[in-house]
Amino acid sequence: MAKKISDTLPPATWPQWPVGPEGRSLMLSAARFQADMLHTALRGQIEALTFMQSRSEQHLQLWEDLLASDYARDGFDLYCSFWRNAFQDYSDEAERFTRMGAQLATDAAKRVSEEQEELTEKVARQIVM
Repeated sequence: MAKKISDTLPPATWPQWPVGPEGRSLMLSAARFQADMLHTALRGQIEALTFMQSRSEQHLQLWEDLLASDYARDGFDLYCSFWRNAFQDYSDEAERFTRMGAQLATDAAKRVSEEQEELTEKVARQIVM
């Protein structure tokens, strides 16, 4: 995704909107924020579905192993091992999602801060002129 989007709009469409030059930056910042949120949501869904596919395959493998085992003790050991691994996988995935969310929030905050500084500089230059 591009870091910077040009804030020039075609003159045919821009004059119809009742906002000034600062409004243009604000509207583009809002659009960038919405695009980032959509990107984050889709990325999260992809990660969650990949994780669930892996867990489902492991669940299927558990049932295949249980049906192939000859003794009840083997089945109990397989079952306990499966749930131990499942709890570990879920906690690892939760940690990964938390780190990913924190990084995305940091990036969004940094981008908003940079855009705010840019807007402040634009307004200051217009006041000085």
